[in-house]
Amino acid sequence: MQHISCEQVRQLLLSSIDHLLSHREEFLKNPQSDFTRFRKISFVQAILFPMLLGHENLATELMDFFDEDKLPLPSAMVQRRSLIRPEAFQELLFYFTEQITALKTFHGYQLVSCDGSRLNLPYNPSDPDSFIQCIEGRKGINQMHMNALYDPMNDLFLDVELQSIHEMNEKAAFTRFLDKYAHLETALKRIYSADRGFASYNIFAHAIHNGQLFLIRVPESFAKGICTNRENWLSDEYADEEVTVHIGRRRSEKFQKLENFHYIPSVGHYDYARAWSDDVDCLGFRVLKFPISDDSFEYIVTNLPKYSFSLDTVKKLYKLRWNQETAFRYLKYGGNVVHLHSLKKEYLLQEIYAKLTLYNFSACLETAVKIREKKTDKYTYVINHTQMQKICIRFLRGAIQNAEELISGFLVPIRPGRSFERKLRRQSAEPLTYR
Repeated sequence: MQHISCEQVRQLLLSSIDHLLSHREEFLKNPQSDFTRFRKISFVQAILFPMLLGHENLATELMDFFDEDKLPLPSAMVQRRSLIRPEAFQELLFYFTEQITALKTFHGYQLVSCDGSRLNLPYNPSDPDSFIQCIEGRKGINQMHMNALYDPMNDLFLDVELQSIHEMNEKAAFTRFLDKYAHLETALKRIYSADRGFASYNIFAHAIHNGQLFLIRVPESFAKGICTNRENWLSDEYADEEVTVHIGRRRSEKFQKLENFHYIPSVGHYDYARAWSDDVDCLGFRVLKFPISDDSFEYIVTNLPKYSFSLDTVKKLYKLRWNQETAFRYLKYGGNVVHLHSLKKEYLLQEIYAKLTLYNFSACLETAVKIREKKTDKYTYVINHTQMQKICIRFLRGAIQNAEELISGFLVPIRPGRSFERKLRRQSAEPLTYR
């Protein structure tokens, strides 16, 4: 990104909010009357407030946000937010992100990774869409699933799709993303990446038929099952094979003779061959294998051309995908998504999209800081992303004037090669009644 000041980034966000008000018929429930008269809470404040919410109760958050002589009641803020459609916060995320120019690229390509994460919601057993009973005999929890497109080189969330926890389908969400951006004009050619949970011939087909580039990690069984009739298939330590696969809905002999034919039953999901038909779809891609330790290997399926994307280059590209895992953690804990303040679905959507916009605002603000990293004999230091988001919240509230100097003061060392055992534990949102 090009260098701009922190104040210019803030003005970019405020102008994006003004853009919403210029399309009031789309984003306000009663565009003829809503936000037309002077009130304690302006449209800009009603948009910013869900973005800057912390872990305190609503009354305390209002005291932090407003001056003493202009302090509104919590009910007033709820009423003002009720005038705004959740689509306004979604549009703010998209519009603000589109204004960020001069993005970092990988040899001229924009990298986009797709992954999903569960969001813990305040306890609300009356909501059947989000309430789940995890452990028999114990109180249930409320969750929502978020599928996200993320730019790992620029630390930006590009698009999200929120799903009911009972109807979550990451693969279907990814295909919808691929279809959506196949018909939209983008300044940069994209390379989509995903983890092995997205290993699917249907996803490969959507990317290939839409003319999009992808690299997806697949399980060992999936990779070896691509060419079951070839001896010593993927038996070497390193492999980079170009293959052709045929997908069909019939088991008849004429189809079985096709190269690498894969039968998809009628209940199987494949959008380019109709159930019970003689349709056959043909896909071409590469299968790569390389070691990641003494006794384990990684398998990648991609349609990146071999002449310009070697095995080593593909490994570098896939490694960048892991930045999204870190981004989810910063979004939830640094951005306070674990402390949502709403029970009603439309208010929850407002908060989630607002927090995503705050995350992208913090990423954009980071580029405005001149000292991006510091090196010593032992470590390379980078900006502390969690502290940066807290500074961004205070900067937007007006409590901080020189954000650049503060952000530069919070640095953390990069310690490459560290690994920890992942500890899974039951987790829920902090109850509203205890804030």
